[in-house]
Amino acid sequence: MALTGTHQVSGTYQPSNNDNLWVVEETSTGITSNFNFKFICDVKNTSGTLLSRLKVPPYFGTTDKGVFNISKVLSAYTTYDWNYEDTNSSGCTNSYFDYTLSFGYEYSSGATADIQVSTGVTDVTGNTVWNAALHPLAFINYSQDDYLMASGSTANFLTSLTSKRIHENQKDWLYALHNSNIDYLDISYSGGGTAQVTGTTHDITRFPIGANIPGGIPSGTTSYTITPKASGGNTIGAVYTINIDNRCSKYNSVDLFFLNKYGAVESFRFNKVRRDNFTSVKNTYRKNPYTLSGTSYTFDRSVHSKSDYYNEMTQVTTLNSDFITEAEAVWLKQLINSPRVWMYDTELIPINVRTSDYEQRYHINDKVFNLTLEVEHSFIDKAQVL
Repeated sequence: MALTGTHQVSGTYQPSNNDNLWVVEETSTGITSNFNFKFICDVKNTSGTLLSRLKVPPYFGTTDKGVFNISKVLSAYTTYDWNYEDTNSSGCTNSYFDYTLSFGYEYSSGATADIQVSTGVTDVTGNTVWNAALHPLAFINYSQDDYLMASGSTANFLTSLTSKRIHENQKDWLYALHNSNIDYLDISYSGGGTAQVTGTTHDITRFPIGANIPGGIPSGTTSYTITPKASGGNTIGAVYTINIDNRCSKYNSVDLFFLNKYGAVESFRFNKVRRDNFTSVKNTYRKNPYTLSGTSYTFDRSVHSKSDYYNEMTQVTTLNSDFITEAEAVWLKQLINSPRVWMYDTELIPINVRTSDYEQRYHINDKVFNLTLEVEHSFIDKAQVL
């Protein structure tokens, strides 16, 4: 017997919310020709605990190959990591998951004979998924070198931007997939100052790089560059640039924070007209307005004949941004499609984006444009039940 498993994406790091395909092949035809033959794939954590056992028959048109898609199993073990109060870099242990696979098969010697199971015929170790959900066309050409920061790489941080505009009091973060290769971020401010933000030994690290950057943004800074470096001082990924955008507005600003498609939380500021609307839902019933006291049955004018027994109110906020660039317009599609969004409005509030249609804007069509977004507050305001 000779059972082999072949992974259909390059590298040992894969996005957990895209297909994760393994092709197994058994070259001993004497085994695969048995009755009720199926390939087995045991998905385990690195401690050897069985998470799920998958079974498939030989793939249609073959007698010796099977195809497993383990993404549905592994995506359940990655969520996200974020803390609005971050002032130092943090390891994102919920954002990635190490797994092992154990391939085998089962069959019977006859149509009604007992099933014989052989597990652990071939084991695969050293693989990791992280909580990304790449566009299908991007995943077709997937290469971990585009995302994993390592010696000699030009991989980006876990964002589609290479530069960003933020206000000097706007919190923001950069996430890096780096397998402990980043020792620190080298910060170079426009005024000539420098700083370092220490990394972590985790596969993914979250770095505060906005108003929450360790030491704060020096007064008078107009921009700064962020360079990921190894312990020896070598650059191990792409440089990221922050531009300070302190455009004035007479309106109160609101910052949204959203989980992007690479598993990182990013921020965007809305500082133009804001409108809040409230929708109330009421369930009512007819109540008897008469009251019996002794032998007196009288009409009580203070009783609600039509009584509310369930009231709830939902808040919907319409936000408007300042003018944005084409690159920001492309990036902000991820905000519209994000499964986790929060709004900071004197306190952090979970929200759901209600805007479902999004037009990609171009300067050749529209000289200037902004983003208008409608969001619904996740928590419903309920009244007393009487």
